[in-house]
Amino acid sequence: MTFSPRRVLAATAALACLALPAVVAPVHAAAPAQPTAVVGLVDSGIDAYHAVFRDRSPRAYRHPSTYLPGYPKNAVALRLTLDTTDYWAAVRKDCAIWAGVKPGTLYWVPGTRIVGAISFKTASQTKCDADKPSGMSILDEDGHGTMTASRAAGAGYGACRTCLVVSVQFDGAIPLLDPESSNKPTLDSIRWLAKNAGWVDAESNSWGPFVPGWDPTGKTGLLTASPELVRTVEDVSKAHLAFWASGNGAAFRGGIAGHPTLLTPHLGPSAIIVGGHDSGMVATWPGFTAHVVSDGCNSWAAKWQTTRDSADTIGSGTSAATPFVAGGAAEILMDARRVLGDTRTGVRGNVVAKGRAGVVKSGPLADGVLTLAEWRDVVFKTAVRRPKKQYEDGPVCTTLNGGSGLYDATPVAWSEVPDQFPEYLLIGYGAVDRTSMALAGKVLRGTAPLPTRTATDTYFATDRQVRETTATIFRGP
Repeated sequence: MTFSPRRVLAATAALACLALPAVVAPVHAAAPAQPTAVVGLVDSGIDAYHAVFRDRSPRAYRHPSTYLPGYPKNAVALRLTLDTTDYWAAVRKDCAIWAGVKPGTLYWVPGTRIVGAISFKTASQTKCDADKPSGMSILDEDGHGTMTASRAAGAGYGACRTCLVVSVQFDGAIPLLDPESSNKPTLDSIRWLAKNAGWVDAESNSWGPFVPGWDPTGKTGLLTASPELVRTVEDVSKAHLAFWASGNGAAFRGGIAGHPTLLTPHLGPSAIIVGGHDSGMVATWPGFTAHVVSDGCNSWAAKWQTTRDSADTIGSGTSAATPFVAGGAAEILMDARRVLGDTRTGVRGNVVAKGRAGVVKSGPLADGVLTLAEWRDVVFKTAVRRPKKQYEDGPVCTTLNGGSGLYDATPVAWSEVPDQFPEYLLIGYGAVDRTSMALAGKVLRGTAPLPTRTATDTYFATDRQVRETTATIFRGP
């Protein structure tokens, strides 16, 4: 039989659907605490019915506050119909539940790994009498949010297939020129994640102003960046690891000045910027200069408005690359917690994992503590300088299989690029993928040294100095 990723993914989805959790969850005994990690995604919402987010373990039916210290105890359970393969039948049955969702209130979904779901979207009228109900908060009605969440933590092909997910919904694009209805939901969304960094480890942002540029008056909504957006992104990026899409196309390229530039003023010195390659091929369209990259075209991701289909090659652009890197970082952190026996999540002071000193003899965990800076360092320095195609990448993007021509990969494989070429000009430290995660695991256990990346470190030290200077302009008075 010919190996087919689609066939494997379809079979995985079918198996996952054989025993879906019931509408009313059974009573489960408390499960032993286990190391985990939490990834937050600011996007268009999430398809909470999708099989890639299901979890049938006892923990998935317990209130998250019972195993995530710092998690709000007043979060409300959304007890959805997860025992049907018909997405729209489930939505119609649950429409009264969706109609009761309130903006700014935290929810969670029993029977899934969605431990947090909150909407800052402008409230709209829920239409439950339609064959395909609409106007619901939290539930993804765009598809982009489901794609990004699955790239971070989807079963079968996400970077961290067991990570817990927090979906933060916003509608900053409507309308573009009204700061009250576009900037506020956006800023509220990312501020909420930073405020909850005590239990949310990392966040992924696959969005940005619609027009590259800066408006010092702040009166153009999200059409372009404002001083308030610039300040907020920087503050959020200091609270925990915050990953931001570098942007797509020539308009977002920065060069040695890096970010922020006049084209990308919101990407200040503390933001982790994510670019792309294409299944191991050199891609010139992702914005520069990125710190790290992952696949950015035709990558495996979840299709929205379904319960069974496991994946399709719908992941695209740095929108798809960013959550995969965020999930990969979370996978590395979860592994560190596994080594140290730490069952907490989030950032405590500047510590993200803590255990007994001496569990490993060398490396960043030798003292029993992994700091936020050390975690970032491991993610960066284990990134692959010459990435090769990974299973999760899907096929190379060409005009014949969904490419636009403009964003197609070059005919040059990174494995063929001469070693003396400075990869940081295009892909920063390199790709966060299964190879880098495996190396990170060895570094954490002290069986491999943290790679020396002197030239890249020097480049980004200079880049940060430039960004800190430039950011003072964009922050405003």
